[in-house]
Amino acid sequence: MFRRFTTAVNHVAHVKKARKPQLDHVSDIMIPGQSLHYFRPHKVKTAHAILPHEQHLEVHKESSRPMYEYEAAPTLSQERMASRIHRALSTVYAVEPLPSPLITQAYLSLLDVKVSRNLRKCHVFYEPLSTSKAERGHVHRALIEHQDLLNKLIKQHAQLRKPIMVKFISDTQTKELKAIYDQLEKELGPQ
Repeated sequence: MFRRFTTAVNHVAHVKKARKPQLDHVSDIMIPGQSLHYFRPHKVKTAHAILPHEQHLEVHKESSRPMYEYEAAPTLSQERMASRIHRALSTVYAVEPLPSPLITQAYLSLLDVKVSRNLRKCHVFYEPLSTSKAERGHVHRALIEHQDLLNKLIKQHAQLRKPIMVKFISDTQTKELKAIYDQLEKELGPQ
């Protein structure tokens, strides 16, 4: 029995020597067993585990889906949903009394409807018909203000099973692209 006791004492002394220096400041304090893992030292990566910069090869990764999903060619279901929402918008403008005349087709023209891949988001591109900057601003603000009402009416007239978020976006790219094409046509001349 005496021999076992000395072995245990020797074992404890051996464990204390093998302990990391980070645990020395905690050795005087009693810590519950479930919290001990917070005080254990973390393993430090050795130099041979870290590859030098010259040996590290970078892999070129390209997403299978485009970064801007509205710029990609639409799928058949996206086209169908877009035409359905466009018809619903036409019905809303024809049938429903709208709270402001600024959001009617007398003040803006609908250019395009684009639907996301998961068919949950929809962007309606529009352009105000007025040439004055102040009136165009009023149209933008009226659409932002009444967007929730238009969203609800579109859902109602499109008879959609799943909810969809419709967002009205002022289309500036179409006008800019048309101006660039016109300028190129003038420079090249008729051929």
